[in-house]
Amino acid sequence: MNQKLFRLIVIFILGSIALHSLTYAQSYSSNDERPNILLIIMDGQEWETIVNRSICNTPNINRLAEKGMLFNRSYTANPLCCPSRAMLLTGAYPWHNGVYNQVHSAPSVSRDMRHDVITYAMKARKSGYNTGYVGKWHATNERTPIELGYNMVGAPASVRNELLSSFDYIDQKNKDISYTPVKTFQWPGSEPFGWWGFREGEDESTYEWGMAETGIQIMKQFIGEDKPWLLEVHIPQPVHPYIPLSKYLQRYNPASIPIPDSFYDSFKNKPALYRREAEGFGKITPEIYQQGKAYYYAHIEQIDAQIGRIIEELDKTGQAENTIVITTTDHGNNVGEHRIWGMGPMPAESTYRIPMVIRWPKKIKPGIISNHLVQLHDLAHTFTDVMGLSALPFADGRSLVPLFEQPDKSDWRDHILCVFYGGEYLYTQRIAITERYKYSFNGFDFDECYDLGEDPNELYNIIDKPEYKEVVDDMRARLYELMNQYEDPYGETQNSISTGKPPNRWCAPRYLPKGKRISKTIK
Repeated sequence: MNQKLFRLIVIFILGSIALHSLTYAQSYSSNDERPNILLIIMDGQEWETIVNRSICNTPNINRLAEKGMLFNRSYTANPLCCPSRAMLLTGAYPWHNGVYNQVHSAPSVSRDMRHDVITYAMKARKSGYNTGYVGKWHATNERTPIELGYNMVGAPASVRNELLSSFDYIDQKNKDISYTPVKTFQWPGSEPFGWWGFREGEDESTYEWGMAETGIQIMKQFIGEDKPWLLEVHIPQPVHPYIPLSKYLQRYNPASIPIPDSFYDSFKNKPALYRREAEGFGKITPEIYQQGKAYYYAHIEQIDAQIGRIIEELDKTGQAENTIVITTTDHGNNVGEHRIWGMGPMPAESTYRIPMVIRWPKKIKPGIISNHLVQLHDLAHTFTDVMGLSALPFADGRSLVPLFEQPDKSDWRDHILCVFYGGEYLYTQRIAITERYKYSFNGFDFDECYDLGEDPNELYNIIDKPEYKEVVDDMRARLYELMNQYEDPYGETQNSISTGKPPNRWCAPRYLPKGKRISKTIK
């Protein structure tokens, strides 16, 4: 990335004084003790990259987990940037917020969220919070963070710059940085494109440093004002290409990285699309897998260092006790798993399962771990909850606050729904996940079911195995329950906001048997 782009670290302030006054009609009080919220989110971070689940080194995120709460079974509801980020902002599924796939690509279903959409940031700003947004946007291609609830925005990525009103540059150290490409891929009909390489230079010259510095400067400005604040730093890495500084790359020996069983996936009894996706990257050897993983891990460690800078600055302010800090990602990534690179169409744990850590010294005891199923868009409902605001329009997620004091709360959900409409190619998937099993309804091919307890690498589709018939039946029943609960237009809901009328036989019932729930506990 060139130096000119590095210097595009910007802060701009919302509108005129009149608009500012209108926005804060619900005024704050000088003794407002509502918590601050600091959300730091990567792009395409695999769940296994933190807390020593792999050899990836993330000391700052690990320290945050030691002082806060680690979620072992956290998932995104969609493995692509745009729909995932739209869900995070609204706490709502695509048919409720209007973003189904990538908003910036030619085959976009929609380039914007529904115009009547309400985000947690809009509610926060109206209630007196200072709201800041740094980095990757990508939730809509038509509107900026300012229009959807943020009054200060810095270093926008994937935002139409002509929509931005004013700029104020952050001083960034001007040091040379060079880029050396290492690995390229070439799809059957494309030109070669880079997938990983390395940079020479200092942290202060990188885009990641600039993101962190912008966040720090906005945070300092917010802390100087007598208001609670919400600040989000969206770092648009380590999603491909993986381009760490060489000093981080030198810490990883590719030969020491283990090869997972998923690498040897035969794709037997799986949709043919997955094999085609893998073969599109050419012949992937174990050595290529190890090299790519080393670059990926190094890039994450580099970002972790910048996360550490932000948290260190927060801890110096005296506001850490009542500041909720969250580190997570928009979705996972296939970094060679199943010989696939990028998000891809496969409903794998590597793309749907995500890391999530929350620290809140005032409410969360250090070192707590929850094994309950949670999702990224639960954060939207968590934020409105802790800010004392009214609920978001669609109850498509659940506040995590009850888990802060009872991480093993007995009356928590026992299944979750994930949805996919494809990226550039459009097709339909609905995924139900329980503590042990995963069912994927594939509108484009036959379905899949996996026993995550016995087969964590998801190699063996048990959909037609007689010994799993009862389980498969149960998972199908659960999938219908979830679709109906959340008004999914592919289910049988009688209250479809997408069409104004209930679905018909051309939706899921055309291919998906109803199933029957198992009354006893499945082991």
